[in-house]
Amino acid sequence: MKRICLLAILVTIGCAGETLEVRTGYVDVEGARLYYEEAGQGAPVVLIHGGFLDRRMWDGQFEVLAEQFRAIRYDVRAHGLSRADSVTFADHEDLHQLMAALDVPRATIIGLSMGGQIATDLALAYPEMVSALVLVGPGMSGYPFEGDDLDAYVEDLTAGFETGGLSAAIEVFAQYWCDGPQREPSQVDPAVRQRVLTMLEGSGERWRYWELGRQLEPPAFGRLAEIDVPTLAIIGDIDMPVVQEIVDLIAGQVPQARKVVIPDVAHMVNVEKPDEFNELVLEFLAGLN
Repeated sequence: MKRICLLAILVTIGCAGETLEVRTGYVDVEGARLYYEEAGQGAPVVLIHGGFLDRRMWDGQFEVLAEQFRAIRYDVRAHGLSRADSVTFADHEDLHQLMAALDVPRATIIGLSMGGQIATDLALAYPEMVSALVLVGPGMSGYPFEGDDLDAYVEDLTAGFETGGLSAAIEVFAQYWCDGPQREPSQVDPAVRQRVLTMLEGSGERWRYWELGRQLEPPAFGRLAEIDVPTLAIIGDIDMPVVQEIVDLIAGQVPQARKVVIPDVAHMVNVEKPDEFNELVLEFLAGLN
């Protein structure tokens, strides 16, 4: 495995006029090259974005976390600046290789949606590498994804691809996963919605390779009691019903899990309500010491 640093240092200006050193680069994993960014010192915290999005969804958290921790965010295979070959893969294995290449033997893993599923799978496959979990509207490997809202989403997404291609499909995605099933697009902050759409516009490669992904075996569904680390499960109160079910399952079966519901927000909790989200996460991380 080879770590390739194409950009050694980026510098951004923080709100207090201080400079933040952001170290960037690429890590080669089997069949892919993963782009990452890291900043800060201290206990490692790894941020994993949702499906068809990218690392930029953590813009409201990355600098905040870097003030106290070694914050690492990356683009999952075939998202953002990360590239992929047409080979089978497992996202949690990619994360395992990325952490090894960056000399991160153990970390708190924060993941939203698909990122939450990757975090959970890593905790089960490599429990020694995970010190705590923050699962935000997470997916779950092996979970029987069913329900009227989910069926409607799949039908609308398929119709979008057939009639308008990727641009139509990502609008459907935004309606269900940014707006949520109970809101109209006009009820969502336009800046939030545009951020989500901008990230989705670069997701074409992942759509092409989606079926090549393989899940953890045996999957997380049915194994949650094996997760023996402090776990914070965060959910927006108007998120999709299937995600609400998954969070309830985590809260009920992970021994050290705590559930927090954030009101008036759907799936993109950290993007819509960054201040409230950051307060919850920093309080949780402070309690780990």
